[in-house]
Amino acid sequence: MPEVYIDSLTVRNFGPYYGEHTFNFATHDDRCGILLGGKNGAGKTHLLRALYLAVVGETGVHDLKKVEPASEATRFVFDKSLNRRAEAEGDFNTLLEVTISQRDDKGTRKITLAREIRHRPNSAPVWRSYAERSDGSGRIEDDKHIEALRDAFLPRHLARFFFFDAERGQNFSLGQREIVEGISRLLGLWSYSELEDDLRHLIQNKIPRVFNASEGHEAARRLAELNGHIVTAEQQLVNLRGELSSVDVEFREAQNELAEVEEQLKSLGAVDPAQLQRVQDERGRLAETKGRLEAELTAAWETAMPLALLGQYRKELHDYLQREEKRREWENSRAAVEPKIPQVKRDVFENAPAEFRLADDAFAFYTDRLEWALHRLFHPPPEGMADSVFVTDRNDRSAQIRDSLANGTTSLRRVAELCSQVESVDANLRKLDTQWKQLQQDAAAKELGMQLHADRARLTEQCANLERRKSDLRLQVQSLETRLAELKREESNLTAAAKKARQGQTLISLAARYREAATEIRARAADELRHQISEHVGDLWVRITERQREFLGMEFDANWNCFLLRRDGRNATWEETNTSAGQRQVRMLAFYEALRRLAKLAPPLVVDTPLGRLDREVKDSVLDQLYLTGHQTIILTTNSEIDPEGPLFEEIGERIARVYTLNPRGRENSINYEVEVTRDYFGKTI
Repeated sequence: MPEVYIDSLTVRNFGPYYGEHTFNFATHDDRCGILLGGKNGAGKTHLLRALYLAVVGETGVHDLKKVEPASEATRFVFDKSLNRRAEAEGDFNTLLEVTISQRDDKGTRKITLAREIRHRPNSAPVWRSYAERSDGSGRIEDDKHIEALRDAFLPRHLARFFFFDAERGQNFSLGQREIVEGISRLLGLWSYSELEDDLRHLIQNKIPRVFNASEGHEAARRLAELNGHIVTAEQQLVNLRGELSSVDVEFREAQNELAEVEEQLKSLGAVDPAQLQRVQDERGRLAETKGRLEAELTAAWETAMPLALLGQYRKELHDYLQREEKRREWENSRAAVEPKIPQVKRDVFENAPAEFRLADDAFAFYTDRLEWALHRLFHPPPEGMADSVFVTDRNDRSAQIRDSLANGTTSLRRVAELCSQVESVDANLRKLDTQWKQLQQDAAAKELGMQLHADRARLTEQCANLERRKSDLRLQVQSLETRLAELKREESNLTAAAKKARQGQTLISLAARYREAATEIRARAADELRHQISEHVGDLWVRITERQREFLGMEFDANWNCFLLRRDGRNATWEETNTSAGQRQVRMLAFYEALRRLAKLAPPLVVDTPLGRLDREVKDSVLDQLYLTGHQTIILTTNSEIDPEGPLFEEIGERIARVYTLNPRGRENSINYEVEVTRDYFGKTI
């Protein structure tokens, strides 16, 4: 059986890993273990993610979202995985590179898979992958070729099983469709299912199309129609099982949330009200300031932007308004004076004393002369004014418009200043919002009791509804399985009738027998392998958890539901046993070990948080019988799980090939936070 090794991993600008870090995972002699230590938050889980993404590629992002849905605090968001310091320095590129080797009696083959990711501010990251083989054939950049090459060395479903977080894996649902499919692929049973599908396609399409004979045609038609019903029923069954799995996950999540509510009901916290009030007052002041600045900014935009759009026409409009103002002043003056000219003439010439009275011809001359002189005050109009007035109706409004035109550039500068002030106030307001929400959450502890009781009632009802939904789905699955069995019996009968047909029908019958044989072989092989897995898992679980007095072992049914074999002869479901978190973790580890022993391709084991829920005795057994039994195991752990000064580290030292320690530097969530890698285990060397 070929053995797969991970020779090295290179990480650049991923999560807390600033710059380039290369990990040598090569083993030697009987030392199969690689130990990477780090405190909580030191970057171990990011290293596991980096290794999985380097092997699987971009589709691995969706896998990680499925296995890390627990909470917002720990959920993996790939779009935010770029190292903060690199991003601040303008480097938006991440590199994940892994070297894999496959060894058997024919020799050693190697491949290097590189994933270059470019992060973009307002859109999804862009992936670029390439591969290089050890035979020197050159770089491969075709995605399909890379995927095929990867599957030849370390298929995705193997990485899905054997790169895992041990603590999260304790609630792993073996009945999920993807998991069942992965197990089938691991054990080499998938080829039988593919053979069945190929033969069914042959019966439905190819043979009837090639051998279009009248004899046996009706039987072939009915058989093809029945096969369509079977495919439809099987798909419906798959969908129902998938829905049942989803409801089961939702039910477990509701139960976990209910347990958390019950735990919170036991202890309520408190907070300083004065501090909460101060933060709330400051938040209100900043919100008011932000509103005022945004109002000023809106007003500035309403004036500055239209003026900026005028461009060179702004000065022309300004000058024209001045000419209009002159025109309006002239017209106003003329309108005020001209109606008074007759009165002026009367005041000057009429009622004069006799000695100053003019002759009629002189009187006519001077009155005309006076009227002409007064009209000359306004005719012709002075130069430099508009021909008419049509933009504004008053000079004060015209002056206001000219003032706005003259000060347009000042308004644009004001817009820039207001934008800067709004951004600064908004940043401070977001910071205070975060602080206020935290304090408000703590302060609400006084009233949290009533809310928690309401949540408990809601979650209890939700769990009951989900339980009823699960029961309904199980009944539907059972009914559909019965119907599917009847359809398959009818299919077998039609296949027997088709044997009597002509050559085409004979071939259909022959293909159907092959399909039935493949089904029977797959069923027998699945039963046998499931029995072997049950033996391995049961034996390991009973010995490691030291429950030999209660149980003989365990077994799995066709849907991978787990049953414990009691010594009194009764079988108990896994859920009824009420096992601890540590025992659930040991079961999954034992299941992985059984798969590793029976798989057609022996992969390496990469495990994070390996001993988090285990007591001291179980830790020793898990390391000795599970983690360090294969050809390569990469363990990501804390010093509380494997104490560098403790006897456990001394016991496994002779089986450890290399050690690393991940040392966080800087304040978490800051730009300067990064991981420094040293070649020791918390100061201890191998």
